[in-house]
Amino acid sequence: MTQNIGTRPLLATGTYRIDPARSRVHFTIRELFGLVRARGTFTIRDGTVDIAAEPAASATTATIDAASFTTDKPKRDAHVVSKQFLDAARYPTIRFDSAAVVRAGDAWEVRGDLTVRGETSPVTLTVGRAAATLDGCRFTATGRVDRYATPVRAGRPFITRYLNVELDVYAVSA
Repeated sequence: MTQNIGTRPLLATGTYRIDPARSRVHFTIRELFGLVRARGTFTIRDGTVDIAAEPAASATTATIDAASFTTDKPKRDAHVVSKQFLDAARYPTIRFDSAAVVRAGDAWEVRGDLTVRGETSPVTLTVGRAAATLDGCRFTATGRVDRYATPVRAGRPFITRYLNVELDVYAVSA
């Protein structure tokens, strides 16, 4: 059931399908001994958002296209999707599965498992925005991925340890 505050509906409980055409994972990472910031995106291939009446019972999954790694340098992009880093030919997807949704001060955190190149490591996303849209809902979240906790460790010390991510996810009623 959708509730209203003024003219804006609250999030309705239910299952939503992530819309890949409107959803993105943006990232930043430092390279060249931390002197240069690289920015780029990944494409979300698919996923679901299950909104429960009690927020802590909500859940989400997302599959990211590993070969969609894009920055402003095509040569770097090809190198990152190669065997040395993401090995997108052998592992075409990166997957996130939530394990818990918890209140953290004034914010909500989605704690879960990130699977890259067949290995799983923990990651926490902090929800920045959760709002109803005309056809479903939109979420923004931020997080930090520890490359050393994944099999994507190449490039030390030229590439920093942490990949900062910002998600912008639109989901439509399933």
